[in-house]
Amino acid sequence: MAHERIDDWIQAAKDLARAERELQIDHWVYITIEYREDDPRKVVLHKIDIPRRMLDRWQWLVDWRKAKYVCRYPRKGVQVYYCYYDKRTGLQTGFGSLLSRVAAAKAQITKTERRITEYVDYMTHNDLFFDPSTDERLLCAKEKLTQKRGNYAELCALLQREVEKHRANPGIYKLFIGFRNLGEFASIPQARQFARESGETGTFSLIGDRYRDSWYQPADVARSRN
Repeated sequence: MAHERIDDWIQAAKDLARAERELQIDHWVYITIEYREDDPRKVVLHKIDIPRRMLDRWQWLVDWRKAKYVCRYPRKGVQVYYCYYDKRTGLQTGFGSLLSRVAAAKAQITKTERRITEYVDYMTHNDLFFDPSTDERLLCAKEKLTQKRGNYAELCALLQREVEKHRANPGIYKLFIGFRNLGEFASIPQARQFARESGETGTFSLIGDRYRDSWYQPADVARSRN
């Protein structure tokens, strides 16, 4: 049973990798070494922009750069931040991103198609009474496949709109609390001001072109704005 689960995970990873290749997702990572002032404005000390596949090999360089700035600013709390994105579209990748959802939806289609093919092949050779036009399990699987294809088509249309919007105006910043989109803003200070005055409590995320930041707004700050 455990061996079967491992095989399933490996196959799922292969399906996802294949989907990303077909979508031509080019994984890059934008790395910044920075510290925060009390306001909490960020002070960027160094930037590195490299393909994602190079990160493990060059992690020592990132660590060395951080150590260098920690020695220079020992009281500033110097940190390293990673922003994963697709070089071709400029959109961010990672858990919950639109690109990851599109790739996952495409991988699900591949998985369902493979299972249908395997089921038909098995039943054809092992059940004399198998009829593809009336078999309930097969019809149900095909219905789910149609739904998955429809979902994938919707995500692709949304992705196309987001790519066009990003290319037309890459300076837009999107503000989230959790996974809920609170709006789009022309600047970082404008987005932060909206977050402070929103009355919301929780973890905010701000996403822009090769930019990602997050912070927690406690209940006392939210109440003071109401």
